[in-house]
Amino acid sequence: MSDFLDELYQDLILDHSKSPRNRRALESPDRTAEGYNPLCGDQVKVYLLLEGDTIKDVSFTGQACAICTASASMMTDAVRGQNQGDAEEQIQRFRDRL
Repeated sequence: MSDFLDELYQDLILDHSKSPRNRRALESPDRTAEGYNPLCGDQVKVYLLLEGDTIKDVSFTGQACAICTASASMMTDAVRGQNQGDAEEQIQRFRDRL
């Protein structure tokens, strides 16, 4: 990766880590999911509010490292407003890249 892309990536991760978006519990979510990494202790809970097949709101809570917090923040930004199928496809493309 170029130095410019490295710096851009680091800035994005730091920004979402220091000021996570959507870090809150939804009062009446339609779906929740919890993740726990026993190797490092990261714990995250994701909340989803649906309107039909569309993700109306999404948020997360938990205790996690900077990378995990930034990832949860970016993920919530990325899927809000999408229908469930599009969000699942986006998640699968991300997994395929890993």
